[in-house]
Amino acid sequence: MKKLFALLLACIMLFLTACNQNPPSETTADNLPNETTSSQNQEKPNESELKDTIIRGTYDDFIETPSRIVFVNPISPNYTFYYSKADGKAYVYCFDPLCDHGGEKCLANPNANQEHIFSFDLANTFFINNRFYTATSYGQIYSFAFDGSDLKIEYSAEEEYIFGEINYYLWSINFRAYDKYIYIRMEKDENGNPHTLRFNTETKEMEDLTAKTGNYIAPVFFYNEEIYGRDSRNLWIKTDLNLKEIETIEAQPTTDQFYGSVFFNNAYDDLQNYNNRKVIGIQAHDMKTGETTRFSNEMLGLEADTYNVVAVDENYVYFYQSKKILLGTYIDHKGKEREQYKYNDGKLYRVKHDGTECACIYDNPEFEFDSKEAVIFGDRIIIKGVYMGVRDGVVTSWDSGMKVGTIGEDGKIEKFENIELVY
Repeated sequence: MKKLFALLLACIMLFLTACNQNPPSETTADNLPNETTSSQNQEKPNESELKDTIIRGTYDDFIETPSRIVFVNPISPNYTFYYSKADGKAYVYCFDPLCDHGGEKCLANPNANQEHIFSFDLANTFFINNRFYTATSYGQIYSFAFDGSDLKIEYSAEEEYIFGEINYYLWSINFRAYDKYIYIRMEKDENGNPHTLRFNTETKEMEDLTAKTGNYIAPVFFYNEEIYGRDSRNLWIKTDLNLKEIETIEAQPTTDQFYGSVFFNNAYDDLQNYNNRKVIGIQAHDMKTGETTRFSNEMLGLEADTYNVVAVDENYVYFYQSKKILLGTYIDHKGKEREQYKYNDGKLYRVKHDGTECACIYDNPEFEFDSKEAVIFGDRIIIKGVYMGVRDGVVTSWDSGMKVGTIGEDGKIEKFENIELVY
């Protein structure tokens, strides 16, 4: 283990000298804006916001800060970029003007070497007090400044372990962040029991809340200064932030898309029959009142296999319908004819929070939305997509990538364009 730590520390030093010697003048640390983010998934909210706002994990595709949106380019090479809200361009996430982004020590291309300590796992990276914090399944937490400088290990578990043993990892990868804390689910102790840990990013203290209280929770989301999640039997429970009091509760209709105290998700005709239930609209579940409101298919004027809610802003819920659409056939590498489908109709909708004024705001039958999440800021929306159709009698796809659209005064999006990537 000591050899492993020595190797990791050596990687850090190499990383810092390779990619952060002379960042461009327009993006030096001194010139970067104060990134005390406004995203409900990434920010450190003030005390009043913590009480009536759902706090959940990060997106898979994005990390949003007030001035920039970090994402991984979905097409090869899969560099990490940051989209500037100011000029509408995406810059490769490397601040060394001499770097070719091809080596394993580049900030934008960490996965070129799988043994490298650094990994931009967006789903498990949190922006807290102007620093990025990333937790790993092998028991480490590291942090770095917005420009990639000052990379350091904040915490390293002392337990010995060996890769390759029966699916054994120290920590579950489903981390959650709340205020200054990162909540961690330890897979098992020496007796095979799971533990809930909590890391304080200010004091650098790691607490074993289960050892202190005898209680355990796998956090799913936070609301009103309480943790909602599941116990070791996979039953829904809620608890205070210190795990002192545990209460069994009904299953929560959670989703990755919410605004304030309200979750937005599919509405089903049968909540119990998971395999045969039918989508009958979209529902809004308010944690504050406990009420669930359904926007029926009839209200929406639609009928889908599934509604994919991709974003929610202060006024609207944005979504598309999942529909299996046959495009044609193609011959695979073995010479066999196969059918090619697309899985949505290229239409994006929005509806008010109360289920009224549902409207199609984008319509392109050759476009397929390729993500279940989007970022909306001002009059712009970013989402992953691809074009699919028949060209010269052949079913094909083209122009895949991260797209940006402008929402006009009438609420319509004329087109989704490729984000300009600056290397």
